[in-house]
Amino acid sequence: MILYGWTLTGSSSGVLGKLTNIDISGLVEDEIDVTNADSTDQWNEFESGFKDPGVIRADLLFDASNLETILSAFAGSNETWTLAKDTKTYTVTGHIRSASLALPLRSAGTHPIEIRCSGAPRFLSSSSSSSSSSSSSSSSSSSSA
Repeated sequence: MILYGWTLTGSSSGVLGKLTNIDISGLVEDEIDVTNADSTDQWNEFESGFKDPGVIRADLLFDASNLETILSAFAGSNETWTLAKDTKTYTVTGHIRSASLALPLRSAGTHPIEIRCSGAPRFLSSSSSSSSSSSSSSSSSSSSA
């Protein structure tokens, strides 16, 4: 049973822990200025360019038994990260860019971490009553989104 909602798991590192906060930010798309002398009524024109998958900032609930796992995940190499809750998953490739430890006196301790994402993220939400074949087709359609 997941008490705090989402769990963070690395494809190489394994389960890092339960999350108390998640912030996915920085999803941006570059613009390419294609304005030229023939642009209609002298309006600037733009096309979409490269996309930046951004950063995931999250607070892992402190668990002393996960300290070694968190430290080994802070190796600098990319791996696939999965944030999961119930039938929802958010998956992205990336590396842990920063990790720290916060132990307040009057609340639960956390490990604030930051994952620098690389490549296209995927979000999948499927009904628990769905068959595995319909989950597979959802998965392939969500990766093209």
